[in-house]
Amino acid sequence: MQATAILQALEKDNNLRTLQNIKHDGIFIIKDNKRMLNLSSNDYLGVATDTQLKQEFFDTIDKKYLLLGSTSSRSLSGNYEVFTQLEDYIASHFNNKACLLFNSGYHLNVSCIQALSEFNNVLFVVDKLAHASIIDGLRLGGKRFMRYTHNDMESLTNILEKTHTQYDNIIIVTEGLFSMDGDLAPLQSLCAFKKQYNNVMLYLDEAHSVGVFSENGLGLANHLGYADSIDFLVYTFGKAIGSFGASMLCLPHFRDFFINKSRGFIYSTAIPPINAAWNLFIFQKLQYMQKRRDHLMHLSKILRQECLHYNIKLMGEAQILSVIVHTNENALLLANKLNNACFFAPAIKTPSVPPNTARIRISLTSNMQEEMMINLASILNMNKF
Repeated sequence: MQATAILQALEKDNNLRTLQNIKHDGIFIIKDNKRMLNLSSNDYLGVATDTQLKQEFFDTIDKKYLLLGSTSSRSLSGNYEVFTQLEDYIASHFNNKACLLFNSGYHLNVSCIQALSEFNNVLFVVDKLAHASIIDGLRLGGKRFMRYTHNDMESLTNILEKTHTQYDNIIIVTEGLFSMDGDLAPLQSLCAFKKQYNNVMLYLDEAHSVGVFSENGLGLANHLGYADSIDFLVYTFGKAIGSFGASMLCLPHFRDFFINKSRGFIYSTAIPPINAAWNLFIFQKLQYMQKRRDHLMHLSKILRQECLHYNIKLMGEAQILSVIVHTNENALLLANKLNNACFFAPAIKTPSVPPNTARIRISLTSNMQEEMMINLASILNMNKF
């Protein structure tokens, strides 16, 4: 009965999640017998829907990695050679980092943050809009953490000034490209704190920026030249890489630490070798995908310009853009109107976002076209709140 009451309360608040079967057709989905442009996909570079890439992969893969399950954790018998090949390839692009694979970005953040909580006298200082997996890891770790106002360096400075002499280690945790507001972390300012305070470390989640930024596709920190200054650099493969899994990039001794202390790594069966091989294949291709990255940013620019013309405020600086409509009810209403116009953009509601910031979140992919952005802006203009 208690579960039923909770579900009824969620439904009353227009916040009850349900699952629906979706048919996919490239950048479109088929729902209710209607073909709609999919604006909810994280396939930013169009990798997951690229049939030529997939055919090349299957034509060239070492057949010993055509395994759909690893059947063991990596610390037992599941450490296939392709895992090490992928880790070595990613790490080879950095001056001071080793790489460790995880099953997902959620697994990685929960278990690595929890592991880092074993440090003595440690404080985590976390951006208020950091991903739920980071917060879950902090709660499991049980150590003190404080949250600074989103991307507000004055708020962060105030915390550091009050606490830097009280802790042996202070770990600042943030994202590269934020998954809901679509803005970028001020990496120059964050890296400056490391020079100012010798006990500060940086933990950067690049889930939405890997693949999308830098000439080699290795993310925002790499693009801006700050990768060496990041102590814990997180890549997620379920978005622009078009696969699943994740990796932690850090100093070699921290890699050894996570192998021994990250429960999500120790107690999980490793991902299937075929997926590790696909991840390696795509990372090797990223350097040749600059046209896709350029087109993706061009689409973002066009949509923002069109919305500005209609006096529609869009949040976001790259491929993730949002229209704030405040209430869950408004977000559901706008999502339905977009569906009617053949655009699939589900409502993002509280508590996934802070109160009074319910929104339509628009995720662009590089295989969309300019006219789609123009049409989308026109539909948004006809359905203003």
